[in-house]
Amino acid sequence: MDDKSKTRQSLRQNLLEQLTRNELEGDEILQIVASSAAIADFFDDYLVNEIFAAIEPDELDWNAGYFDRQRKLAQNNFAEKRISHLIDVREYLIRNDIAGFAKAPVTGRTEGTNIMNMQGYLPGANLARMVEQGVTSMVRSALINELENNRLEDNEINKTVAWTQERVADLFVDYEENSLAGKMNNDPSQWDADYYDLQTSYLNSNFAKVRFEHLITVRNSLRLQGVKGFEHIIIKPKTQPQPKSQTAPRPHSDASSPPQPGFLRIALMAGGALAVLAALVMSLL
Repeated sequence: MDDKSKTRQSLRQNLLEQLTRNELEGDEILQIVASSAAIADFFDDYLVNEIFAAIEPDELDWNAGYFDRQRKLAQNNFAEKRISHLIDVREYLIRNDIAGFAKAPVTGRTEGTNIMNMQGYLPGANLARMVEQGVTSMVRSALINELENNRLEDNEINKTVAWTQERVADLFVDYEENSLAGKMNNDPSQWDADYYDLQTSYLNSNFAKVRFEHLITVRNSLRLQGVKGFEHIIIKPKTQPQPKSQTAPRPHSDASSPPQPGFLRIALMAGGALAVLAALVMSLL
């Protein structure tokens, strides 16, 4: 087995391992899966026969035992369809607080968070983890990751900023301009993807709140113009009838969705398990 084959196998094993842990969000794993689709011969063809059972679309059949069986099948039939299905099942089990899948609540100060109507807001797993670790530079990288997530609307980004700033006192610095952090241009007619990337690099050098808010505005403007890479991604729920449940339905994973712009780069900065997966993907592309 050559080095590339070993790396490919390592990425597969890491993906399967992360499915059994609650460290990463389902969307983060899905982004890695979508990025991995560009790797030649990474995924197997989806097989259904006397050895490999088909996936069950009905949530009534989803439990911890079913998840374990499908995960074992994926070890020998590493099909994109199976992995995406496992993400769906994992998220369903997490939502329903099934033993071994329930997420621990995020701790932290909550006073003052109702100013922006924060009711129902939950931070992304990666951001919450970085806040808990208390490393400001990693928290900032996680915030940029949220900004790069095209599934999030502007109001969700603003809530993320408010939630994070409440918990990280030194999150933002004073605005300044220097050789590494230039001026902001308030003329929307001159905003494009290159300008957004430039301002992101300025933000990394001068993490001022006004710069972050400026990027939110630019991002929204480019989205409204339909600029490629900034389109709002909406994952539609399954169309088949769902059993009645007190749990609200959620959009199911769609591995055919393209990875977010700059996702692998941001994932590397985030550190932890996500950075490991991103590094493995990038080494195979």
